[in-house]
Amino acid sequence: MEKQIIKYLKKYYLHFTKKYYKINEEIYDTFQKLWGREHGGLYKIGKLSSFNPPEVLPYYKNGQIIITDTGAKSKKFHIQYIKTLNNLILQNKGNILNLNFSNNNGGKPQVMIAGLLPIFNNFNMSVLSYYYDKNKKSHYDVKKSDNKIICISNNKAESIGTVKKYNVKELNIYYNEFTTSSAEQSIICLLSLSKYIKINLIHSNNGKKSAGYTTVNKYIKLSDEYGIEIPIGYMGTKNKIFKKGL
Repeated sequence: MEKQIIKYLKKYYLHFTKKYYKINEEIYDTFQKLWGREHGGLYKIGKLSSFNPPEVLPYYKNGQIIITDTGAKSKKFHIQYIKTLNNLILQNKGNILNLNFSNNNGGKPQVMIAGLLPIFNNFNMSVLSYYYDKNKKSHYDVKKSDNKIICISNNKAESIGTVKKYNVKELNIYYNEFTTSSAEQSIICLLSLSKYIKINLIHSNNGKKSAGYTTVNKYIKLSDEYGIEIPIGYMGTKNKIFKKGL
């Protein structure tokens, strides 16, 4: 398996160096340490993530829509999540929308973005974000087709939201250093609308960047027991790539 890992790291990993030739059994369980502050690591099949936050649906508080984690949850919860977020946006009064991604540790990006569809439905956009990797100049990451959100990097993933539109003129997007992964990706997708509407990116704490898990990842099965997650590129819009967070 070590030879397999080296083969795939050399081919796909953004920052591959000679140190990866020293992989051995002792560090399999802490493989993530090789990555630093990025996605990636060795995982057991069926246990891709130990991240397991409580199931909390998006909600309205103090004039803001709180965008919660989607997590590695059941399909039933994801459907509830999308419908709840769709409705919160559609019920907002006025043309200014306050979205709070603070303390959002991510989860399923296609679910979170499908929840935001009332915003995107106003614009004729088929692709919401791109990523750049070492093997290709650019690639689609998240694609919108009618009321479906598809993650191209994982073409089995598809989430369906509303076809209704929310006529937004200005977006206030709140985040902090705990805004992570697909929450960062969702914000990047919203930033792709900046040529159409006014977007204010507001740090809700002390001005630090978001967590910086803005890599796009490839999942490869190594055996019946193990797989590997490799960060192969960076999230971004057509105009900007976010290598170290927002």
